[in-house]
Amino acid sequence: MVSFDNRKFRGKAEQAAYDKTFAGKYQILLKRNHFLYFGLPFLISIVAGSLYLQKFTAVKWERWDERHRQLNEEEMMQLIENKRPIDKKNDYYRLQGLLTDHITKEVKSNDDYEIVRVQRKKEDEPVW
Repeated sequence: MVSFDNRKFRGKAEQAAYDKTFAGKYQILLKRNHFLYFGLPFLISIVAGSLYLQKFTAVKWERWDERHRQLNEEEMMQLIENKRPIDKKNDYYRLQGLLTDHITKEVKSNDDYEIVRVQRKKEDEPVW
């Protein structure tokens, strides 16, 4: 199979003018030692980019640590001590929006109200 050369044909005068430009000088140096003029700058740019992006990856792992960290004993005791007392009746009314004393202290709710089941008629009782 025939391979085509990717170099442009230049006359002697054109080639001499091209060799004096920055691109021409770089191409000559690249032919002499391609690792020093191509590979080394490439590796340096990869390492520098990694060090520059290290700040962004640190933020990612800090968020992961916050999400997955475990509580130590002091923090667990503080959570237990600051726990709100539970009252089923008040919590039920508070969640239903019927209890008003959690919004304003001046308004008194019906704390003495008891839920009483209404007696059904004998024919309304379900028969299983």
